[in-house]
Amino acid sequence: MHNQIGCFNRPWSQWDYQIALAGMQAAGYEHTGLMYQGNELLVRADSAPEEILEIKGLIEGHQLRPAVVLGDPPLDLPVEQAAQQFCQLIDNVHLLGAGYVLTCGTMKEEQYEAYYQVMEQCCDYAAEHNVMLTLKPHGGISATAHECLTALERIDHPNFAIYYDPGNILYYTGQDAAQDIKLIADYVVGICVKDCTGREAEVMITPGEGLVDFESVFGTLKDAGFTGLVTVECLGGQTPEQVNAAAQETYEFVASLLA
Repeated sequence: MHNQIGCFNRPWSQWDYQIALAGMQAAGYEHTGLMYQGNELLVRADSAPEEILEIKGLIEGHQLRPAVVLGDPPLDLPVEQAAQQFCQLIDNVHLLGAGYVLTCGTMKEEQYEAYYQVMEQCCDYAAEHNVMLTLKPHGGISATAHECLTALERIDHPNFAIYYDPGNILYYTGQDAAQDIKLIADYVVGICVKDCTGREAEVMITPGEGLVDFESVFGTLKDAGFTGLVTVECLGGQTPEQVNAAAQETYEFVASLLA
């Protein structure tokens, strides 16, 4: 089951990307997720093919595999244009060799319908490119399992699922992810491992140090037959060395939850 365990670059985002990859490799992770490095997403709709292939080479050079890429459609544009740009992101995710796009949806209620429509238009295209579209709990349109279920029902496509984030359930709503996940476990294909100290409180801590009941969350997932990806998103530490140590500790923590 350890090949399920990966890590996003986020904990090392203030340093060079290769520092992040080296830390993940040393800690024993099998796959990686791509978010912001500095102030820019590593993979974007407008990324040139040579940029994508360079990143892919760096990842594979550290004995990791790209698995999931953070990216949302530009919902400030008309739906057709937003869908077109989102398909360009899907192209780049496919070129990278990753299998999932991680969307955060939107916090703006007036954009909910546009998000649903873009996903509806892009699900088939993504499936043709072996990329699954996922929604991450992130407030607004995906604040809790209830909102995520609404999105699943509205989009109604087998290539759209949930990449659960228990830390964000607490951060955005103050609710308990151990209870929340019971409503959505059957639709979870991945989980972001992120802890939190309270509503709108600290998340850049090492999992197990906050209030999220990971044992219960993973217990519910296992009861639902979960076999998806488990990707660590946040870690504590102020230096690369401290983050690397937290990465190793968290790998062992997650492995024990999956055992």
